[in-house]
Amino acid sequence: MAGVAFLADVPVAYRPHAIDRWAELSAAHPDATVASAVSFVVGLLALAGWALGLARRTPGPLATAGARAVALGAVVNAVGCVAPLVLVRHLLPGCAGDGCAAAARALLGVTLSLDALFNLLLGLGLLAVGPALWRSGARALGALGTVAGLASLPVSLQPFSEAAARLLAVAGPLWLVFVAWSSVRMWRGR
Repeated sequence: MAGVAFLADVPVAYRPHAIDRWAELSAAHPDATVASAVSFVVGLLALAGWALGLARRTPGPLATAGARAVALGAVVNAVGCVAPLVLVRHLLPGCAGDGCAAAARALLGVTLSLDALFNLLLGLGLLAVGPALWRSGARALGALGTVAGLASLPVSLQPFSEAAARLLAVAGPLWLVFVAWSSVRMWRGR
């Protein structure tokens, strides 16, 4: 959530039809862009650790694979979140001319695309985990995981669709509550 908060002055981040504006605003707010990138990387790596813990506790091979898919998506997304940092600290300070805009667009396009892959793997993973939790007796948590998974899948279309990108406002809180709730259960040994 800190990664998003640092982008308050860059409201078009992760919007497919505003990549050039995202680059401009990132250049205007380089410290916030770096802080956001670092926050996202740390948060996503923590999420990968959570998902691996969930994989060890979730019953069934499909659910285990689903939780591992979430972990993989989080790590891949963490790698992609470095691109805005590279943009503002390495590319733009030494860049001039039309090639800068194309390179900036490419870096942010990679970030956006890897975030989309994360949302796809998150959605599929939660769709595997949710029903397993339901069957094991954690019905409310399983239902939330399933709903969060369903909500996350369309967000994976964000490189192509502004509407898909906006769905993160629905999917994000759902899966964050799922992560928090399941974390409490894991701490309690369930």
